[in-house]
Amino acid sequence: MARALKYVIQLAAVGAIYFFLARCCLELASTYPTATAIWPPAGFALAAVLLAGYRVVPAIFAAAYFMNDASSVPTHVAVATAAGNAFEAFAGGLLVNWWAGGRNAFATPGGVAKFVLIAVITATISASVSSSVDVSVGASGRIEQVDWEKLIAIWIPRWLGDLTAVLMITPPLILWVTERPRSFDLPLLLESTVIFAAAGALGAIAFSPLAASLPSAAPLAVFAMLPPIWAALRRGPRDTATAALILFGFAAWGTIFGGGPLAWSAHEGTPTLILVIGIAMPSLCLAVDAERRKHTESVLRDTRTELAQAREQFAQSQKMEAVGQLIGGVAHDFNNLLTVIVGNLNIVQRHLESLSEAPAERLRRVINNAMRGAERATTITKHLLAFSRKQPHDPRPLNIGKLIHGLSDFLRRTLGETITFDIIAADGLWLAEADPVQLEAAILNLAVNARDAMNAGGKLTITTDNIRLDEGYCQQHKDLVAGPYVRITVSDTGTGMPKDVLERVFEPFFTTKGIGKGTGLGLAQVYGFVKQSGGHIEINSEPGHGTSVMICLPALPGHVREEPAAERELRVGDAAPTILLVEDDHDVRAYVVEILRELHYRVLEAHDADSALGLIDRNDVRVDLLLADLVLPGMNGGQLAEEVKARQPEARVLFMTGYSRDAINSQWPTDPDVEVLHKPLMQDALERKLHAMLNQAR
Repeated sequence: MARALKYVIQLAAVGAIYFFLARCCLELASTYPTATAIWPPAGFALAAVLLAGYRVVPAIFAAAYFMNDASSVPTHVAVATAAGNAFEAFAGGLLVNWWAGGRNAFATPGGVAKFVLIAVITATISASVSSSVDVSVGASGRIEQVDWEKLIAIWIPRWLGDLTAVLMITPPLILWVTERPRSFDLPLLLESTVIFAAAGALGAIAFSPLAASLPSAAPLAVFAMLPPIWAALRRGPRDTATAALILFGFAAWGTIFGGGPLAWSAHEGTPTLILVIGIAMPSLCLAVDAERRKHTESVLRDTRTELAQAREQFAQSQKMEAVGQLIGGVAHDFNNLLTVIVGNLNIVQRHLESLSEAPAERLRRVINNAMRGAERATTITKHLLAFSRKQPHDPRPLNIGKLIHGLSDFLRRTLGETITFDIIAADGLWLAEADPVQLEAAILNLAVNARDAMNAGGKLTITTDNIRLDEGYCQQHKDLVAGPYVRITVSDTGTGMPKDVLERVFEPFFTTKGIGKGTGLGLAQVYGFVKQSGGHIEINSEPGHGTSVMICLPALPGHVREEPAAERELRVGDAAPTILLVEDDHDVRAYVVEILRELHYRVLEAHDADSALGLIDRNDVRVDLLLADLVLPGMNGGQLAEEVKARQPEARVLFMTGYSRDAINSQWPTDPDVEVLHKPLMQDALERKLHAMLNQAR
């Protein structure tokens, strides 16, 4: 019902406007015969069809019929004339939509040229129909009896009237509807006003009857070209068509009243209209070309800016990737060293626990100091691996709001009494996928950095909310996928950072703290953790206005819940299981053998896969568990496990490695049930894992 009512209102509006224009033109023509050279309803009718569609054609026919019928013409003449007017609008709209781009006909110079050609063709329809009716073509029954001279004398002014109206009235109507100003801009509005005023002044001098008595007014018609050209170069097609329409108004005035400098009589008014059309159409083409050139230059500037940013990001990414690869390799070797150092210190600590003499107490203190240093080295190694995205990653569904609230007491103690701490958590926070241990470390790092930036006190705020990152935003950041994320924002009121510091904050070992007060790995670790989690991190800071760090972690679908902590009962078998240890690093192998024997396991050791298989084949021994390094010389750990399984299907397999899955993805076990321990290897973790696997096997 609403659509039908809207259609009726649309038909009524188009018909009323067309009827009013046509009626005014007929009354004007009855007083001033030269007015028949201009027929504005034709231009309005084509614009109505292009803007509202072919469904308004009946309204044009009805309005033309009633207008002609009210003029006391015969009914068949009124019907024929109305049909010619309606068909002209229909044919023009059809051709413009099919060939010239429809409403976008004035977006290219080619479209403007096609529109002019279509106007020349379709203007013949109404002129031919009305002229044929006036000279009674077809009524006499014989073609040779037609007064061709009279027909041509009537046809040419009517064709020119329709053509002029279509070329001068249709473009501004279309452009003002399709290119409405999107925002108010006073300087541009003033410039358009000046252009229109100049067009009006020059039009009054060059074409209107007001300047008919001036002896040198006619040459001023050359200056009438300036406003449309000005508009074409500065303001685009819409204002160009409007300036040309203003000139056309004055030219029509001079033509109708026969008093303009270029319209001394009814027959000499035609050159004036042709002159105005000759100014308007080239100006419109120039405007379209200038607009396209401006748009192309704007796109080119934006593209160059984006390319420069992309180059800068690529260079930064390459630098970070190179540093990450170097760090990953160094950290792997360092993990092997730490396994030996920390493991042997643990063994010494356990043996010293039974001694109470003063020398033993002193040794305990020395070893404890060494252990603290080794643990700190282990932490630094983890930070390095996190930065290089090679830290062992254990993502799981997390309630980030719950995790942060669980850290609140610890964070308050860390920040001290001079800093106010606040948590703002959004309701209905989505679950996110991340490693909880690394996320806690990242939040702690950010809190410590904020504390150091607020020596005189301040406020730290942690905000959590849901956010959706769109394609446009993600295209600006490498490896970021559009979709739902959980955002964590850590904001402080500290000293802030200048731009040159912001550009380097994620670089490893870069720090603004004094010597000995920071490793420069805190933000590097946060960066590595976030990227490894498939998220995004962004820092906003200004000197004196604090710092805000935004972390976005991928959200999980609503049906995913937190994983409950798995608890297993450890059982120890009666008989000592046999463990086949395969490790190419001699020191690491010696340390692990020491641990296994201390735990009362029977141990077979080998430095590579071939030696391990030889032990099994020669000794005909039953292996309960294979403990092997993933990366071995020759046959790797995965291939060795397949060979052992082929010989002894009941054997369990436990791998150990100092690499991450990303670093050795081709060698990583594909079976999800296969267990992997990460170096540095601690005795407690190894003992728990062995008990669990061997008890499960039984």
